[in-house]
Amino acid sequence: MTMLAGRWSQASEKARDRGLGRAVGAYVFSLMLLATVEWVSNPERALLLHGTDIQLAFGGLVLTGLLAWLAPRPRSFGGHSVAAPAAPASPLPVSDTAQASVAVMPLESLSRGEDDALLAQGFAAEITRALSGVPDLRIVPFAQSAPLAGQPAAAIAKALNARYILSGTFQRSPGRVRIIVRLTDAQSGTEAWVASYEHDLDDLFKVQREVAEAIAVETGSQYLNIVSEDLCRQPPQGLSAWSLTHKALTFWTVSYTAEASADAIGWLEQALKLEPDNAMAHVLLAFVLNQRVVNSFADDPLGENGRALAEVDAALRLAPRDATVMEYAALVWLNCGFRKRSLHTARRVVAIAPFNMVAWGYVGCNLVWGGSPEEIEEGLAILHRLLDEAPNHPSVPFWHYFLAVGYTEAGRYEPAQEHAHTAVGFHPGFCLGWVALANAQGALGDTAAAAESSARARAANPRFDLEGFRQYLTAISREWPETARRQTIGLVRAGLLAPGQDQAGEPR
Repeated sequence: MTMLAGRWSQASEKARDRGLGRAVGAYVFSLMLLATVEWVSNPERALLLHGTDIQLAFGGLVLTGLLAWLAPRPRSFGGHSVAAPAAPASPLPVSDTAQASVAVMPLESLSRGEDDALLAQGFAAEITRALSGVPDLRIVPFAQSAPLAGQPAAAIAKALNARYILSGTFQRSPGRVRIIVRLTDAQSGTEAWVASYEHDLDDLFKVQREVAEAIAVETGSQYLNIVSEDLCRQPPQGLSAWSLTHKALTFWTVSYTAEASADAIGWLEQALKLEPDNAMAHVLLAFVLNQRVVNSFADDPLGENGRALAEVDAALRLAPRDATVMEYAALVWLNCGFRKRSLHTARRVVAIAPFNMVAWGYVGCNLVWGGSPEEIEEGLAILHRLLDEAPNHPSVPFWHYFLAVGYTEAGRYEPAQEHAHTAVGFHPGFCLGWVALANAQGALGDTAAAAESSARARAANPRFDLEGFRQYLTAISREWPETARRQTIGLVRAGLLAPGQDQAGEPR
């Protein structure tokens, strides 16, 4: 009896939860109201007077109860029933094409007048043009993005197969313009970055170009940071060749260690299994292999450098005019001693892609590495300009390192020390940065600081050896032997290296 009562109680509770009583009550109330109205207006034809009416009414009552019982149970929150959530919108595009895509929307004019609205439109079109010069980034044509102005970022991204939306506002005052732009990650709905630009309006077309180029540089820098951080969080399993290739670049931008370089090689080899003709994967594999040699991570330096040069050749056969492929080829050639070929290639890249900040850095590095006094000054100017124009670029630590090298080549050890110190501040595990710092400190006579920096270099990479480093420099600078002496002069003065054949006396 108790079990029967319990089952009846459960059934009653379930009926209440499903609103069975309310549904039946509403049906009976409606039926009686209808019968009463019919009785008053037409007594001879009133409802529920005949057996057929009663059978139909009873059948409707059963059907109402059955529908109420079978209907989905409404969820409650805080004692109030709430409707089931709407089905989630279709996921935003995450294809390789979308991952590397930016759609520029028309700028919203905050000024009055049709002229200002047209100016805002012109600025947006110029920004689109400038962004098209950023390597490895697909820019949606402005004619396709403009008609979607005002729509939510998710809808724009889905329609244009893009991930990032660049939008903003335009405001003009007498003789001055202000533009605020924001980059939205449509996949997450978050604002990736926002920046404001103000400029005197002395020459409209000049201002449009300069502001658009500044936005293009910053967008390219932020895009590299965003993609790097995004791919750092993703496990390599199931990634496409594009994602694996760009994930490998996190070795360069995030963790400059032997372990990270080994991971990067594994991801690039996996990408090449998926796409054997992927030129970017080939040249990045060459880059990482060569960096292992440069940083004393390699078990077989000659073999890994030989493989790196072969991968460069493979990449250039597949994509001989690709700016990104050429930029990494240029660095590999420089680190293997082919400076002239490297400089020529890096200059070609910046002529093709003027907003390729990485390639500009390699131009600067080439010029200061064994260059004439005029070339060193040109290289230093380029590197300082990069720091001024792209302070958020992931290459900043390495531009500081190149500046340390350049100032050392020029015999200016105080700025060399400053920039080397900044480089290792960004990348404490950057062994070569510590060596450049130790060399500058030794050249300035600070023996204790040089010894400490040298110890930090060995702590970052226990396999690093100063004599091996000097031999490597000598090998790759055979056409300009003074470079190897200059880049180790402070190490000799601090007693960290024995004098070389031309350093038996006081270093020159």
